[in-house]
Amino acid sequence: MIEILHPTTDSARIAELLDAGFRHVDAWDGCLPDLVAIDHPHLAAPTPEARAELANRITALRRGEPAVRYVAFPWRRTLVKLPDAELFWRLRTARNRFLVDTEEQRTWSAALIGIAGLSVGAAALSVCSLTGARRFRLADRDTLGVTNLNRLAASVCDLDAPKLTLAQRRTLEIDPYTRIDAFPHGYTPELADDFLGGHGIDRLTVLLEEMDDLPMKFDIRRRAKAARIPVVMVTDNGDNVLLDIERYDLDPAYPILHGRAEFAAHWSLAELGDPVNRLRLVDAIVGSRLTPRLRYSLTQVGRTLPTWPQLGTAAAMAGAVGALAARLIAGGAGLRSGRYRVDLDELLLGAAATETQRWNTLDETEFRAAMRTG
Repeated sequence: MIEILHPTTDSARIAELLDAGFRHVDAWDGCLPDLVAIDHPHLAAPTPEARAELANRITALRRGEPAVRYVAFPWRRTLVKLPDAELFWRLRTARNRFLVDTEEQRTWSAALIGIAGLSVGAAALSVCSLTGARRFRLADRDTLGVTNLNRLAASVCDLDAPKLTLAQRRTLEIDPYTRIDAFPHGYTPELADDFLGGHGIDRLTVLLEEMDDLPMKFDIRRRAKAARIPVVMVTDNGDNVLLDIERYDLDPAYPILHGRAEFAAHWSLAELGDPVNRLRLVDAIVGSRLTPRLRYSLTQVGRTLPTWPQLGTAAAMAGAVGALAARLIAGGAGLRSGRYRVDLDELLLGAAATETQRWNTLDETEFRAAMRTG
């Protein structure tokens, strides 16, 4: 999707792009003061002469290898002059320092993160990239529609474009040195080995699973469990988020989806995809502790709503929560398997959230009865 060009060996290609009308953005000169400030924050901004001296010193440290690259973004018709991959990484993560220590940052940047489903998954991808992750496998086959614009950071100019293409572009514009392996047909059992890894292919460090397809949710977990790959899933709950962690890397015997759908553990993909079984599966996976408005909305799916209702509030928060969970797992934190709740409405509304609190006291039997009566 992009070209990363060497200033010497690719000089003809650089000239060709400029002659073709590509806009030139020279970010290198502006980066030099920041490179100084990383190690010497007490110094004043360097003069032009000091910048030139610093650039020469950086080149000398690389034994004559230029410290810059030119990155061509064809969808923007723009050519950007940037520091090379290592210097750019230092600049991009400079403000993470002490919040994330150097070893943690390098571990996170080297981790291989798989994201299947790029609705909420797109928000998680954005936060993973912003915090310094640089290696991804992305799977999604959908295109951007108008109804996605309540929760996806996208443009009306991008309507009908593949969500995967848009996610790649956003990520590469944040860090063009990011490596992305794309699966434009989405996750399928036939592509499982290539996506999850194994048999000579690098295995995922963490899987963020955000697919709507129930058969594929089960299939990918069965395979991740066999491969001992930890799984993270974040689910909208009104303005709130449910976080599910399955640490198959620590406990390969841990039940899929915490055993919530144990009755379907051995169902075939056809049985998992049967519409008759869908409500029972969604009910089992999501559980009873939903906000009242989401609970009512779910009773309207297939009646007055075409699909699961979602809000930008929850999608943004889910991205942050899911990305943090992935970073903690990749960094070796002992994050345990289980379901975690992030309930902003209870935090912000306090006693005014009594309706939510009352609903959360219903047991599974009462909840299922209410679901069926609407």
